[in-house]
Amino acid sequence: MADSARDALDEMARCAAISDAGERLRCYDAAAAQGRDALKPQPADFGKPAPRVPEPAQITASLRQFWKTSRGLAVFVLDNGQTWRQLEADGSTILEPAPGTAPKVTIDHGLLDSYNLTIEGRNGLIKVRRIQ
Repeated sequence: MADSARDALDEMARCAAISDAGERLRCYDAAAAQGRDALKPQPADFGKPAPRVPEPAQITASLRQFWKTSRGLAVFVLDNGQTWRQLEADGSTILEPAPGTAPKVTIDHGLLDSYNLTIEGRNGLIKVRRIQ
């Protein structure tokens, strides 16, 4: 399936270079049909885990907002638009950043598909999951 999807994307890239609008549209229509076929579930794939989309090893951003839920879990809104929440299993006590500061945070992969958030200038890590 991955090769068929890649072929459809390659075909769309080729279509983008066509200057005649009608010809370009026909090319895109054919590539879209090829892409739909590539994404249809195949009986041979039944039971296989879904392929993982590659992602960066870590991200770094500035903390734009911080608050705690009614259960005392920290919520982090980053300047890149992502929102992360502390896991209930993480018993760390997170102190609110000083007013007017936007500390840098780094989020990287932990064990077993978990994520770890660290705050610049503070020791320790916080187990988090992305909620937006």
